[in-house]
Amino acid sequence: MSAFEDAAYTMAAVTATVALFRALVKKGVLTRDEAVRVLLDEAVSRAIQAEATNDVNRQCAEILKFIAEKL
Repeated sequence: MSAFEDAAYTMAAVTATVALFRALVKKGVLTRDEAVRVLLDEAVSRAIQAEATNDVNRQCAEILKFIAEKL
């Protein structure tokens, strides 16, 4: 796979995750704070991995952080 395809799959996964979390929060299965915590934990994990890998993961981590703050 090319770097572009990798980034596209990553963004598709982020989009699906956010949609799932919003639905779970809306239905009351997950609290907003829990959703934010999970997204921020994942953002931190991605940022750590990005130090050893590439900028796509770092951008994904920043996007997750931004989404968590706006959720």
